[in-house]
Amino acid sequence: MTHPAGETAKQKVQEYPYIEDPGHRESSHAPGHSEDDQLANEGPVRTFPVDHYNPGLIKHEDIEAFDGRWVFVACPQSTGKCPHCKNHVYHTGCLVVSICGALSTSDTKPRSSIGVFFGRQNKKNLSVELDGEKHTAQTAELKACLEGLTRTFVLHTNWQIEPPKNEACHPLHTLVVKSDSEYVVKGATEWLPKWKENGWKKSSGQPVANAELWRIIDAILKQLEYDIKVQFWLVPREMNQIATGMAKAALGDA
Repeated sequence: MTHPAGETAKQKVQEYPYIEDPGHRESSHAPGHSEDDQLANEGPVRTFPVDHYNPGLIKHEDIEAFDGRWVFVACPQSTGKCPHCKNHVYHTGCLVVSICGALSTSDTKPRSSIGVFFGRQNKKNLSVELDGEKHTAQTAELKACLEGLTRTFVLHTNWQIEPPKNEACHPLHTLVVKSDSEYVVKGATEWLPKWKENGWKKSSGQPVANAELWRIIDAILKQLEYDIKVQFWLVPREMNQIATGMAKAALGDA
């Protein structure tokens, strides 16, 4: 495949347990639920409003609802998990994609990889080692972000042309990008607008590192945000184990 920014990547297939959908839908909200608007429109720009959730009712690790091949966002007003699907009530218009970039320096030359997770055995998942000359933890994280955004853009575009059949996911109005990288999350939510205003320079006057990748991310965000809200959710590494494991697996790490 051709990797964003002109690089190629060697894809490795990674399978994850798939739970057959029992057809249970009582725990989901269809698009248009009032809480969907709250999740999509309140809070700082592009920052996932995790503070809307009462940790006494919904733990942060339970905000994600794993349903079939997709991961959705739990409703902040949910009062308990469904005994059938083991999820809190969730929003079918709010999709979660988990991303991670990994760097290995154990060989003569550094190697990097990415993991992008949409759901169990989802065809959009990606576990891949990156080619190219520059391998850093930051560039790997940015390329994981870019892949997640690009794949969502293609997914959303195809949905508009011809809605998929026999899928749990409804047309999107919100995408939540989950990452344990403060560089990616703060870059997208706080720093990016300032960099653009300053001509892609930091407050110190120095050029922004990895500006080429940030420019591409900025462009795809603009395209997505014509139709949907994009939010970034910063989580600790232990809450991003699937994407992290996918990235490490691409490098042959356990």
